[in-house]
Order: sequence, then structure tokens, then C-alpha cells
Amino acid sequence: MPTAIQITDLHKRYGTTAALRGVDLEVPAGQFFGLLGPNGAGKTTLISAIVGLVRPSAGEARVFGHSVAQEPRAAKRFIGFSPQEINTDRFFNLRRTLEFQGGFHG
Repeated sequence: MPTAIQITDLHKRYGTTAALRGVDLEVPAGQFFGLLGPNGAGKTTLISAIVGLVRPSAGEARVFGHSVAQEPRAAKRFIGFSPQEINTDRFFNLRRTLEFQGGFHG
């Protein structure tokens, strides 16, 4: 089975603060994956690095074999991102909300 997400020795620093320290992760295609942790653990930073919203200080994130940093367009073809707070019409059903968000990415 191909690997959907592969993270290798990922680091991210914000000034003197280390948000990620050597994260390694592999998620096979077709698998459900949950990312849990306390506030400040780096969950948002990790997801942001995977979807290309932040550039890691070191290491690599790959999506279906495509480097997020070196091949962002190819990697983003496989990425769907639903942020914690979605600013849409509060009366949209789930399908309409996902269609609305998907419209931003083609």
C-alpha cells in the first residue's frame, strides 16, 4: 500500500521556541489517522507543515511521494484541509461546507 503522508525528522522553530523536534510519521494510504495532544504540543504546526502553510526549519514532509516544499503543486493535489474554524454560512450542511471549502483549491 502506498504511503499517503511521510514525515522525516521534521523540525520547526519560531525564534528560540522549538515547536517541532524531529517528528517522524508514516500514514499508509486509505488509513484513518488522528493527531491528539495537549495545547502547545505542535499539532497545528505539524498539520500546517504537511499542507504547506508553514515551511519546516529542517526535515521533510511528503504527500503521496511528493515533497511539500519541492513539489507543492503535486503534493497539494492530494490534500484536503478543513480548518478548526470554518467561516461559512452557519446553515450550510456538511456537504455544502466541504464543497465551499473545496472551491478554494479547485
